[in-house]
Amino acid sequence: MALSPALPPADALPPYTNLWAYRKRFAEAAPILMYHKIGSPPHGARFRGLYLPTWLLARQLCEWKANGWTSMGLAEFACPSSPIRKRVCLTFDDGYASLHQEAFPLLGEQGFRAIVFLVAERIGSSNEWDLAIGEKPAALMDEVQIREWMQAGHEIGGHTLTHASLTRLTLSEARREIVDGKKKLEDLFGRSIEHFSYPYGDWNPQIRDLVAEAGYRTACTVERGINGVGADPFLLRRITACRPPRTLRTLFGLMPG
Repeated sequence: MALSPALPPADALPPYTNLWAYRKRFAEAAPILMYHKIGSPPHGARFRGLYLPTWLLARQLCEWKANGWTSMGLAEFACPSSPIRKRVCLTFDDGYASLHQEAFPLLGEQGFRAIVFLVAERIGSSNEWDLAIGEKPAALMDEVQIREWMQAGHEIGGHTLTHASLTRLTLSEARREIVDGKKKLEDLFGRSIEHFSYPYGDWNPQIRDLVAEAGYRTACTVERGINGVGADPFLLRRITACRPPRTLRTLFGLMPG
């Protein structure tokens, strides 16, 4: 289904830095924010945009709380009957250890809940899928860290077995990545895994249908935008949270004080 025509088009929504810039756009529907790594990128990192400084995450959470916003889960996007207001959904892809080290304490301090999408066969390992293209290795959360995450009230979701680009696989290979990844997480952690994120944001109608058939309730893309009532729960749009561009305005307005 199409997004509500009252919502701004995807290309009108820049990456998220602060609530003030988005206050009007978030007035009609709850946003889903997307994070990856928390902290400063190491020297030589290729994809520096996947890192969000710890101080900026802290500021974003404080800003949400100060303005009366609360967190919500993806289940509320499955079949909303009316617009969801003053709620934000926080999602973290891949399950980097920096999430546990940096974001986990901040979320607890501000009373926010989040979901992390885990690569089932890489738990406790590293981002092997990135190494072939020259990215620096980064540790992923191990079982102990994930259990601490869940015990604090946070959720976990599926991100395939190996972080494969699903549209480049045969349908049988893609089905294995989706279905077996879900089962592995359920067997390991003893809970139903109901939410999915497409690795690299790669999907097509056949992949979308495989995710639905696997028993997931929602799936997140990397397509930028806000989800209105009637949006396809298996093609949820998100907004990347990132460091603002380095200008004098942002330097003085957003640096920690």
